[in-house]
This record gives sequence, structure tokens and C-alpha cells, in this order.
Amino acid sequence: MFIVKSLRLFIRALTAECSHRQIAAGIACGLLVGLIPKGNLLALLVLMGVSSFSISLPALFFSTFLFSWVAISLDSVCAKLGEFVLTQESLQPLWIWLYSQPLVPWTDFNNTAVMGSLLLGCLLSLPAYCCTLPLVRKYEPAITARIRKYRVATWLWGAEWAEKIHSAV
Repeated sequence: MFIVKSLRLFIRALTAECSHRQIAAGIACGLLVGLIPKGNLLALLVLMGVSSFSISLPALFFSTFLFSWVAISLDSVCAKLGEFVLTQESLQPLWIWLYSQPLVPWTDFNNTAVMGSLLLGCLLSLPAYCCTLPLVRKYEPAITARIRKYRVATWLWGAEWAEKIHSAV
């Protein structure tokens, strides 16, 4: 069932009736969320924050899934970047003040991998948006038309409605 849901999410990301800007923004925000290690309050807050914008949520979730796998290979780079930022003498009062706040320690911002991943994600989000927007504009109409021709895509698209009907009964 996980494979069917993943395929349906991918097809919805490509065939959803969203603007090209919303799809590109979903991919860029998915990069940010995907790079941040999960299991802390920061990942949850960032996911809730980007989900509140008018973006393509299927594109967000699909790219989050994709970039979560990419993040594994970038752990050492992110840890070095986070260590560089967290050990800056001029920023030490800021880190001490943040850590003394009530909920901030649960964000794990003091973890080098988390801080580096957050910074790298923030730095790469705008270039990712600028790079994916022309690609989405160029390829999305052709991909959408091609996918809608296949019976499997129609079945996967309609599987959501079948689930809703099944759960209502």
C-alpha cells in the first residue's frame, strides 16, 4: 500500500491543478524540509510553516521524501557548516540566549548537523525555486497530458476517492 500511496502522491504532484509557481515553490520548500533531520521540533515547525503557504502540497511532500534521502549523503557537509556557525565567538551570546528560552532547546538547533542542514536548506531554497520554475513550465503540461492517458494513472488518481468512499461505509 505504501508504494501505491507514493505513486499516487507523485502523480498528484505532476497533475494537480496548481500554477507552475506553486509547484516550483513546493519543490523548493520540500528541499528545505527534506534536508533538516527529523525527530526534533525544528523539523515540525518548518514543515508546518511551509505548509501554510499557497504551494503544491503534493510537490512539497514528494520533494521532502526525495531530499530526505539526499540529506543522508550531505550529513558531513552540514555538520561542518553547523559547527562553523555554532562556534563563532560573536554568536555565542545569541546561542546562549536561545538555549535559555522555554521551547527552543527542543529544536536541537545546537546540534551541528541540524544547524548546518537548516542553513544549507535556506541557502539552496531560492536557487532551487529559480531552477525548477522554468523546468516545470516547460515539462509539466507534456508530462501531465502523457500521464493522464494511462489507465494506471487514472486508477491511482481515483484511488483517493475510493479510499474516501470505503472509509465512509
